[in-house]
Amino acid sequence: MIQAEQLSPDTILFHIRGLLQQRTAKELGLWVLRSYHLGFRTFLFDLHRVLLIDEVGSHHLALIGQGVQEKGGTWRILGNPPVLENQLLSHAIFEHSPPETWN
Repeated sequence: MIQAEQLSPDTILFHIRGLLQQRTAKELGLWVLRSYHLGFRTFLFDLHRVLLIDEVGSHHLALIGQGVQEKGGTWRILGNPPVLENQLLSHAIFEHSPPETWN
């Protein structure tokens, strides 16, 4: 499940829950693309409630981040799912701040 929250005129936060597999990652990619066309340039991905990220989901998430960077945007991953640290997200910036400090 994906929910979006606008934090500022150019910043959007995506809350991702459950499994982050190919289907969810592709859906997230579409959300990011639409948001980019609406003027968002900073993308935050909240993975605190992700139960599992498979290799394909991780790969798609890395591609989303790469696409954002290529278009001049920035992206950050909130949370610290252990399976991500040794996978394809070497260029991602991980934010470990608790949700209470997001506002």
